[in-house]
Amino acid sequence: MKKLVIGLMTVLGVAFSGAETCVATSPTLTQGISVEAGVSHSELTNTRGLKVRDDAFNYSLLLGTNVGGGSLSAGVGLFETDDDTDSQVDVSWSRGVDLLGQAFDAKVSFQKVETDFGGWEQVGLGLAYSHELADVSATVWHELGSSASYGVELTASRIFETPVANLSLIPFITTNLANSYNAVEVGTVVDYDFGNGLSVAAKAAYNHNDVDNSPYSLDHDWNVGLGFKYEF
Repeated sequence: MKKLVIGLMTVLGVAFSGAETCVATSPTLTQGISVEAGVSHSELTNTRGLKVRDDAFNYSLLLGTNVGGGSLSAGVGLFETDDDTDSQVDVSWSRGVDLLGQAFDAKVSFQKVETDFGGWEQVGLGLAYSHELADVSATVWHELGSSASYGVELTASRIFETPVANLSLIPFITTNLANSYNAVEVGTVVDYDFGNGLSVAAKAAYNHNDVDNSPYSLDHDWNVGLGFKYEF
């Protein structure tokens, strides 16, 4: 379930960090490597509860493979706006762990973000848990450099199947509790899987943070996005 949600978020320009499963493709140079490519458009880009750009096309590539008993993923995205082109790089390694008799996915990650207003690099350490009611995760993140921001991101989501075959509804909520701001995103993703590696996803979400007098501010903003993803 988490792999699907992550893939959908990736295609909509929200996150790259963490292909949960890696599959062998064919006996070529790509054997043991999963490859996903996507293109999407969103009215705004929300990263870590901050608005980092308006109205952008996103072209993304995500690679994954099995390393050291876990899953290593690396993604790059190019965001094309009216004024400029930004990039985002995400690298993460995750593996299953057992805590108090429960199965979790633990993940370490690195992220480099370019925005219309600057950029940053950050590292993160997270845990994810799948329950029949919802998938939940908590990630502690810290920017690199002096006077760096830090905080925790909490996410809950659930996949609902619909009467239409291969059509899924995924409501989610994400909140960021940082040293200098708080933020929340609540929304729904609708995904349709064509069954041949191609899927399309639409997202509608409410965004808000308490950042004042800053280009990163989100003031009860709504965001709508549409994206296509292909798994090779």
